[in-house]
Amino acid sequence: MWTTSLCPHHRFREVCMYKSEDEKLSDKMMGEAVMVLLKQDAAVSNSALMRQLRHMIAVEKNSLRQDALMRAIDEVSQYMGVKRATNTVEIRDRDNVAHFFTSEGPVDGAKKH
Repeated sequence: MWTTSLCPHHRFREVCMYKSEDEKLSDKMMGEAVMVLLKQDAAVSNSALMRQLRHMIAVEKNSLRQDALMRAIDEVSQYMGVKRATNTVEIRDRDNVAHFFTSEGPVDGAKKH
C-alpha cells in the first residue's frame, strides 16, 4: 500500500513512489542488472534479467544488497509467473506437434533482430 506523506524529494504532500529504502535498493539492483545486460549487448528479457540477478547475488558480499537482490528476484519471478499464465499461445501444426510461443523472447538469450 502506498502512503501519502511529505517526501523529502517533494515540497508538498503526494503519493510517494517507494514504500521504503529497501524497495528503493531492490529497484536499484534491478536497474544495475539491466545495465549490465545492455553493456554486454545482450538480449534484455525476463529470463536474462533473472540470470543476471542470480549471478549478482552469488558474488555480492554486502548483506543489504543481497537482501535487495533476493527481493528483486522474487518480484521478477512473480511477474514471470503472471505473465507466463496469461501470454502463452499454443499452436499445433498439421502433424499435431505443439509449438508454444510467449512474449518472453528467445530462450537462448539471443536477440530477436
